[in-house]
Amino acid sequence: MQPNRIYFAGNPWPEGHPVKEFQWSARLINGEVWFDLHLKSADYYSERDIDGSMEDADAEGVEYASDWEAPIVWENYHACTLSSTYWQSRGFKACSRQEYCPEFFDGREFSVDPAPEQAEDWDDLAFHIYLLGHDSAAKHRIKFEKAAETGLFNIRWTGKIAPAYTGNYEYTHDFSVYLENVEFPALADAAG
Repeated sequence: MQPNRIYFAGNPWPEGHPVKEFQWSARLINGEVWFDLHLKSADYYSERDIDGSMEDADAEGVEYASDWEAPIVWENYHACTLSSTYWQSRGFKACSRQEYCPEFFDGREFSVDPAPEQAEDWDDLAFHIYLLGHDSAAKHRIKFEKAAETGLFNIRWTGKIAPAYTGNYEYTHDFSVYLENVEFPALADAAG
């Protein structure tokens, strides 16, 4: 897996997609530190347009086993946004105020929304995703590792996607991203 690219297993671009924007932020809620992550990919086809997409697919009648495999579908939605801030999702609890320092997170891994079927409302999930429409992301594993000698962090983030926009609420698709040299966030407004 190359750094600063997001991968969607089984989609038409096995080489993944460049990460265009990424932000890691922290905020204080009632004495607890919560993390937010915001990621936006480049356009799916920004590095490689696929033969048989858009006009060609219509002309030749190319059929795919699912929308997930069809370049024409991906091109229609352009890019991915996976975020706990863009739609004002909730993010995830990271630690107490007293524990908040870079050393505490070096090597620490979080499991976020491991059982999304137990959520009463999808708005209660930590992240929302726009992928092939407004889909759902859950079962996240997020690991923070301090980069040697820089003070910056590398973040390994994996999870599952349910193509909810098409009415499928099963988390059957995998995503993964490895981000390098991310700045440790300053804690926003320490009052709380």
